[in-house]
Amino acid sequence: MSINRQTLKFYWHEIRKHKTSFWAMVVCVPLAGLLLDTLLPYFLTQAVGTFTSNNTELMWQLLTVAAVVALVGVGLNFLGFQSLVHHQVRVRSDLTQTTLRDILAKDNAFFSSQKIGALIGKFIDFINAHEGLQDLVVIRTLIFSLNMVVGITLIFMHSWVLGWIVLGLIVGLLIGIRVSLRLRQPLRQARKDMVGTISGAIADTISNNLTVKTFAQETFELQQITRLTDIYQRLFQRDFRWTSSEASLRLLVMSSVQIIAIAIIATMLTQGQIELGIAIFIIAYLQRIAAQLFTLGELVNGYDKLFLQAAPMTEILLTRPTITDAPNASTLRVTKGDIELRRVSYAYSDAPETDVITDLSLHIPAGQRVGVVGTSGSGKTTLTKLLLRFDDIKEGELLIDEQNIQYVTQASLRQALAYVPQEPLLFHRTLRENIAYSKPEATDTEVRQAAKAANALEFIERLPHGLDTVVGERGIKLSGGQRQRVAIARAILKNAPILILDEATSALDSESEKLIQASLEGLMKNRTSIVIAHRDRK
Repeated sequence: MSINRQTLKFYWHEIRKHKTSFWAMVVCVPLAGLLLDTLLPYFLTQAVGTFTSNNTELMWQLLTVAAVVALVGVGLNFLGFQSLVHHQVRVRSDLTQTTLRDILAKDNAFFSSQKIGALIGKFIDFINAHEGLQDLVVIRTLIFSLNMVVGITLIFMHSWVLGWIVLGLIVGLLIGIRVSLRLRQPLRQARKDMVGTISGAIADTISNNLTVKTFAQETFELQQITRLTDIYQRLFQRDFRWTSSEASLRLLVMSSVQIIAIAIIATMLTQGQIELGIAIFIIAYLQRIAAQLFTLGELVNGYDKLFLQAAPMTEILLTRPTITDAPNASTLRVTKGDIELRRVSYAYSDAPETDVITDLSLHIPAGQRVGVVGTSGSGKTTLTKLLLRFDDIKEGELLIDEQNIQYVTQASLRQALAYVPQEPLLFHRTLRENIAYSKPEATDTEVRQAAKAANALEFIERLPHGLDTVVGERGIKLSGGQRQRVAIARAILKNAPILILDEATSALDSESEKLIQASLEGLMKNRTSIVIAHRDRK
């Protein structure tokens, strides 16, 4: 299945949840366009044509029909666009939630290989492309197609020659546009890829602005972005030269067809082969067709552009995560907190032939504390990732209370673990929200008690807004030690039966470290605890 069809499949999955508003807009908006843009002018010009025959009765009949057509068209237009707005808002909300849920379901390896700025750009493009496609289909394509079919039919009813001229023009332009798109596809893809590269590079520079400033590399970063934008500019210019040449050719063809058609109409009028009202309608309609045909290329290009815009996220959504719940996975039940590794071997996914852990067996009895000490790169943090199932072991078994973690749901596994990483990252939210993240329903008293136990309440109360202080992106407004204490408070509030501290006091100064040791002692009491510490070789 092509990537475009996969994109439509994702969109349709959300659209079909709101079929009533979907069909209301798909039917009402195009019909309103047909009535107001084609049938209303047709009946009005027919009424004008009666002036030459002095048929007053027929004139009033045609004007009455035109009035009814106008009123029905306005009503359908109102109903259709109300449905369109309602449908668009609902589907955007559902599509955003579904896409975000699928992204969050990706494994740790996926996120480690992505530039977050570029990923966010792909996400936004995917959501916006749906709205663009909806407008393109309902407001432009269906109205255009329906008007063309009915308009050409009306012309055929009065002149086969003119009908075939208009029909041939449309078919010829469609074929030419399609061929052009196929030839330009590599160039358009290169432009799209370059936009993603530039977005990712800018996001990388901005997110690492402190490093840029520290090494005084602002000029270097600007040069890198300039080099990328120069490449994009050259690609854009090549594409524009192609499209401008194609547009000029299309203008020449349409102008020639208009002149030929009007000459034929004039001849038919002088010979009495066509009525004046019909002649006026055909001439006016030819002008409208000419204007619409000029935008026909934009219409086809619009689909190409929007599908190209949605394709990167579609490819991501089609990629299944490597870490998934087993079929019929059970919920982990932790009654004691016993942990056992049985002959476990592990290798990184990008180097599967080299084992990082080989035939490791380890038993941590419930309620015991185990220290894992080693140098950088010795596999300490890898052990925590395996326990959290951010990655899967190669061989052996990893059990909690005799339950193999590969056969329980990831959510229930992680709910049973409280994890304080070496580099805690906070949300761009308040301190209260960050601490309560492990227990969203926690009361203010519980949040304060957790902050106090982590030796964080003292510095929090000194802040102007206390727990309502927004900490900035990734907690940048706090010091490293403060971020670490907030992370510890979050773990304390979770009150999980198993605790993992990955160098949890590494960012604390000596005074804070001493103060927090007592809190950690209380936190680890009666819990299975794994404490990771870094030690250099001597």
